Amino acid sequence: MLFLFVLSSFFVIIRTVQNYQTDFTTIFTTNRLPWNGSVLDYRMMPYVGNGHVATVVFSDFIYMNGLYNGDNGTSHRARITSTLNWQFLFHPSISIFSLNVSSGTFTEILENDEVRIEQRIFTSQEYTELLISHVVITRLAFNGRKILVPTRINEQVASDDIDFVVAARNKQYVLLSGKTRQLENNQFQQEQLPVFVYYTPLPVNGFELDPQETSRTYLFVTSIDSEQARAKRSFEYASNERHPDQIWSSHVSLWNDVWSNGRVEIVGDDELQRQINSAFYYILSSLPSLSTRSEHKQFYGLSPGSLSRGGLVGEDYAGHSFWDTETWIYPSVLLFYPNLAKEMLSYRIALRDSAADNARLFGYEGWRFPWESARTGVDVTPYGYLDIATYQQHITGDISFAARQYIAATGDRKWLMSEYGGDLVYETARFWASRVVYSNEKKKYEILTVLPPDEDARPFKNNSVFTNAVASYSIQLAHRVSCITKKVVPQHWLDIASNLYFPFDNATQTHLEYDGFDLKNTIIKQADVVLLGFPLMWPMNKEVRRNDLLFYEPLTRASGPAMTWSMHTIGFLELNDFDKAQQVFRRAYETYIWTEIPEGLGAVNFITGAGGFLQAVIFGYGGIRLTLDQLEVMPPPRLPNQAKKLIFHGLKYHGAILDLTIDNQNYHIDVRKMDTNISMSLVYEYEQEQFPLTNNIRLSYPINTRLVIRPSMHLCA
Repeated sequence: MLFLFVLSSFFVIIRTVQNYQTDFTTIFTTNRLPWNGSVLDYRMMPYVGNGHVATVVFSDFIYMNGLYNGDNGTSHRARITSTLNWQFLFHPSISIFSLNVSSGTFTEILENDEVRIEQRIFTSQEYTELLISHVVITRLAFNGRKILVPTRINEQVASDDIDFVVAARNKQYVLLSGKTRQLENNQFQQEQLPVFVYYTPLPVNGFELDPQETSRTYLFVTSIDSEQARAKRSFEYASNERHPDQIWSSHVSLWNDVWSNGRVEIVGDDELQRQINSAFYYILSSLPSLSTRSEHKQFYGLSPGSLSRGGLVGEDYAGHSFWDTETWIYPSVLLFYPNLAKEMLSYRIALRDSAADNARLFGYEGWRFPWESARTGVDVTPYGYLDIATYQQHITGDISFAARQYIAATGDRKWLMSEYGGDLVYETARFWASRVVYSNEKKKYEILTVLPPDEDARPFKNNSVFTNAVASYSIQLAHRVSCITKKVVPQHWLDIASNLYFPFDNATQTHLEYDGFDLKNTIIKQADVVLLGFPLMWPMNKEVRRNDLLFYEPLTRASGPAMTWSMHTIGFLELNDFDKAQQVFRRAYETYIWTEIPEGLGAVNFITGAGGFLQAVIFGYGGIRLTLDQLEVMPPPRLPNQAKKLIFHGLKYHGAILDLTIDNQNYHIDVRKMDTNISMSLVYEYEQEQFPLTNNIRLSYPINTRLVIRPSMHLCA
């Protein structure tokens, strides 16, 4: 069995001890930690998280959702000093370190002839304030002697980001009370952010076994929250009300519920299954728990480097949220966990006042979302990149497109009417309507001075074809849902949506990235024009789709970010170029191993790349397409790598729960559950025949043929 810490084959491949049985696809194991000289290399270490708190194992810091320090462009995740900062002073003959992605648990096992130490570290799914270390000392030699395992303690209270005071210290707990040192923005944040940390006193006297004891369990509880009463309540629950094994088993049970709620299964390719399991784990570890006994808290976004990193400006994007959230990570979450997708959109909605102010600041209307966002929703792009903050405006369209897909997947009218979803849709459309100018020469509307997704086009260009597409979709969406929101879209806006200028080269039948783009001599950073084909599904014929892929692939620089090649995979699968699709699919993860750029560089545990990879599996090899009107399934006649079967467990569509199984000849849809509380029924269509979709039926069809599932009536019928 092999081990990786970051995701797939990234970590040094080594032999593990064979005495301990593990599941190859969910438990990643090694007997040696990564070192950089004499210092543990935390960049290569795994993390545990639950969307509220997260930490890189054995690192010096813990991070909490929404806790930032620093003003404007210096804002970053506030570093809470680790409460598990101690090591065993022990010389083992056996060392095993493992991350179990199915249970969100890191385990350390150290053993010699006399004693075995097993430590589990996890962030609780049951009470998300909790970070737990569960240590079991077991006697192996029964010689009648007392056993003492000493420890090295490195307890730190001071933080560069938080003014902590020790408010209490006794045998039961230490309480740290503090506030962040700086406001992010004094217009939208009036006070420093509070944080309270309860933790079990560290094991300064080591770990003991009396002469007649065979084993002893130690529990170290940390509880962190912005409200002291909540932090204390969770600490007392874990410390006093439950046995340590019950705390862990409850946590494991809730992770099992996550996987039973939705997952992707690969039959015949364990290595690819590992990639998929780890990709989902690292994304889900930074999202709120699906089933928690904690009070609901506002979610504060997904950063490319996860919740476990970002404590410095320039490190893993300082914990900021970008377009990565909606464009790269969100789509794979939406179809399996629509409630979590809604949480992701709630972050943008919660910061709507900042978005409105940002639009006014630049002389526009509606909501303009910032390129980099943290606690308050003001733009926190570091000062050396202010041109990007000024011109990279497509993020507002990216957020609107994510809202479009949420509506398409759920038909959630309540969200539109009473949870500000309708405002999000309308106000982003208003922004684009105020942003365009009319060209008398082109007889079209234009969007000038913007930066496309390809950041190599800095500082700005005119008529980014991607930006114009998401702007058009944004206005169209506001019109489509107006019967629900009662927000009437002016005819002028619809004229804009229908008459935006799209740069296009007639000679090669290829979209141009922007006005004046040179198809022969320009190098680009990442996927841009190819995003028109997917995820946008912008109308075009197959010739143009193929040309976009073939022209832009060689123009993309080798050091570009990981997710680019996932979009090329989807495109080539659409065009039935299966060998090329396989080539770029493997490139999407093997070269990057979930770092941002090749060879382990850039942001690590790069969940943006993991999200792109999952899209290649779900929308590429799964052949799934989601539009405002319907869910389409048309798997291509090729499975990825060595897979014999591809199974999507728990796809969600308008209250229905579906399992999709794909083999080399056929695909099957099993309707696991229909939501009887939804008033609008679903129908399915195959070869121009239509039938009602009902509970517990199986639909089977040849691969490369199209099945459509849709509501029996249109959104605004």
